[in-house]
Amino acid sequence: MPAKNDKLHQVNVTYSGSEDRLFLRFTTRRYDEYRIWMTRRFTAMLMTVLDKAMDKYGGVASLGANPRTRAMFKSGAMEKPFDESRTKNFPLGKEGVLAFGIKSSDTPEGSLHLEIFPEKGAGVSLHLDKPLLYMVYNLLMQGIARANWQLHFSQEMMSAKIH
Repeated sequence: MPAKNDKLHQVNVTYSGSEDRLFLRFTTRRYDEYRIWMTRRFTAMLMTVLDKAMDKYGGVASLGANPRTRAMFKSGAMEKPFDESRTKNFPLGKEGVLAFGIKSSDTPEGSLHLEIFPEKGAGVSLHLDKPLLYMVYNLLMQGIARANWQLHFSQEMMSAKIH
C-alpha cells in the first residue's frame, strides 16, 4: 500500500485483448508503481462502488464542473502519456496482481478510501478526492468501452460526456 503521505502521481487504464482484462497502473510521487489486473466481474463491482460514490459526492455534472477537476483536464491530465521512466519499485510485483476484493469508506475529509486486494497477499489503499474520483472513473469508462464489455451504469453516467 502506498505510504500514508505518498500521493498519486499518474493513473493509467489499458485493455489487454489477449487477457480480456483491464490493466490498472498507477504511480506515486515516490515513483512506486502499482499494477492491478481486473476482470469484467471485478470491474463491474468497482464501477458500482465508484458510481455510488459519485452520486454521494454530488453526481457527474457537479464533480465534472469542480474547478479542480476542470484544472486537471486543462493541464492535460487525460492526454499525458504514462511515464514509466521514473519507476523505482513495484510493491505488488512487476506482473501485478489480479484484483479480487474491494472495500470502501468515506474519509473525514470527504474523500473515498478505496482498498483493492487480490485473493491472497497485499493490495492497495487509495484516497480519491472528488476530482481524482472523477478522473479515475473516466479512465475506467474508457477502458470498458475499449473492452466492449457492455456493462450498464446509472442513467446519469450513461448520458455523461466522457473526456
